[in-house]
Amino acid sequence: MKKEKGEDIYRIKTEAVDDLVNANKENTPSYSEEELKKYKSKSKFNISPAFKALFIKFWFSGVVCYFFVWGLGMYIPSNLDLYVVTALGMGFVKDILENNLYRFIANPEGSNDKWMMFPKKSFKSLVFNVLYALLVTGCVYFTYQGINFVGTMGNNDRVVFGVEPIFFGIFYMAFEMLFLWMKHMAMRIIADAKKKVEGGV
Repeated sequence: MKKEKGEDIYRIKTEAVDDLVNANKENTPSYSEEELKKYKSKSKFNISPAFKALFIKFWFSGVVCYFFVWGLGMYIPSNLDLYVVTALGMGFVKDILENNLYRFIANPEGSNDKWMMFPKKSFKSLVFNVLYALLVTGCVYFTYQGINFVGTMGNNDRVVFGVEPIFFGIFYMAFEMLFLWMKHMAMRIIADAKKKVEGGV
């Protein structure tokens, strides 16, 4: 009896190893999201995906401000030059670090594409993200200019609201969300127009 039991255990282990060795997309069983959730570790703090996505945008923007605006501000006296350098750095950080983090934590795959202006990873996306960063950083730059103009009643020699990582990150995130909303709205309008055209034909 013990011998048969040992043989059964050996057979089960051998079959399990064979299944792992021969596993591929064709013979791997698929499970529903509800079934998979049963085996995931449950945390006491349930953070929504939207909050995570917004925090990622805020955090990376604040980090770029810290290293570029604060770190290089004393070496680049011209505000225009500092704006360009910061925007270039922001474009690289967004494409190489932030967007890859969105792809890594996406569950299911592709679910975080809505948080990226250019979700497809390619060399072109780096160029587009740099150009996009020039636009968003420019909006943030003029926001600071406008606040200081109003706060000082037009006196350009004074600064009442300086650039620092926290509010820079908030402003940058806000403008990004505005442009993403505009992008999604434009895509919906185009999709609705195509449906009407196809329906009319």
